[in-house]
Amino acid sequence: MIQVENLWVEYRDFSLKEINLTVPSSSCHLLIGPTGCGKTTLLEAILGFKKVSQGSIFLEGKDISHLPVHKRGFSYVPQDLAIFPHLTVEENITYGIKFGKVENKQERIRFAFELAEAFGISHLLKKKASFLSGGERQRVALARALASGQRYLLLDEPFSSLHEGLKRELWLLLKELQKTLGLTILMVSHDLEETFFMADYVTVMIEGKILQSDTKEKVYREPKNIKVASYFGIKNIFNGIIKKIDHKDATIFCEEINKEITLPREKILKISSSQIKFGIREEEIIILRPDLPSKKENLIEGIVEEIYPFGPKTWVRFKPLYSKKAIEIILPDYALNKINLRPSKKITVTLPKEKIFVLEED
Repeated sequence: MIQVENLWVEYRDFSLKEINLTVPSSSCHLLIGPTGCGKTTLLEAILGFKKVSQGSIFLEGKDISHLPVHKRGFSYVPQDLAIFPHLTVEENITYGIKFGKVENKQERIRFAFELAEAFGISHLLKKKASFLSGGERQRVALARALASGQRYLLLDEPFSSLHEGLKRELWLLLKELQKTLGLTILMVSHDLEETFFMADYVTVMIEGKILQSDTKEKVYREPKNIKVASYFGIKNIFNGIIKKIDHKDATIFCEEINKEITLPREKILKISSSQIKFGIREEEIIILRPDLPSKKENLIEGIVEEIYPFGPKTWVRFKPLYSKKAIEIILPDYALNKINLRPSKKITVTLPKEKIFVLEED
């Protein structure tokens, strides 16, 4: 387990502030956030590359805050990969074993060759790194990082320069190795699809602070505040006034869509004011078929304004009747084909109450 407690880092005109982070053993934990938010700075502080102004870093309960980089117990792949171009693939992978203070060197070298096989680069072992493609270099860097035998792997946007097909192939391979080798991975990414495929846990950083850190399901379904929701590009954010609370549900009036919305009572327990902000992801909204009866909650009638297909999905702008604000909806193609959607068509949608999230006050 990696634990970061009350960490402050001052670097030029930027600072990390009050960073608290836990990375459970054998998990894959993704650090995400806009460019310049401090993701790489935090990774480098944990590694020992950046000086810490305040706070502590623990690995398996041991304080490593003042240890030199090579004694902290991490393997690392930087964004530029740091491959030695004048060495062969074999020499790159085994470099840390042959020239570092590593026990059981012959066993580790055998393991390095097994990794080369797993990464599909065993046929390249005698080839100079300067002649490798981007994907091959990526595999070499990962194999070299794991060859040392460390079970804590820190990665800084390792797949950012690769095409989509190769990215997905390496995501799967790394997830398999995480399971078989018992790896604990802390990884920086700017790719949300990559994040929610790879991660067990996700931490969102904005302006040098951690705004949310939880399981990937929780972070995806329930962004904590307006800054996190905005970072994810969620447009369906509304203002509401709490009108009624019973033992099970809360009723919210939303003037923007001229509608009372019901949601589970427990979603508003942390809200101290009667005025709230709530939202729902575009893909969670359901368009009802007119030929089927419905007993669903939060039914809203309105007009389809715009439709834009993209890949296997379709983006829809929906304007509730007598409302001030449109609602964005994303549909899979199979659902679109069942409802014969077109601009200006009158439809009814439902906002499933369990899918609605309430944003905490900033």
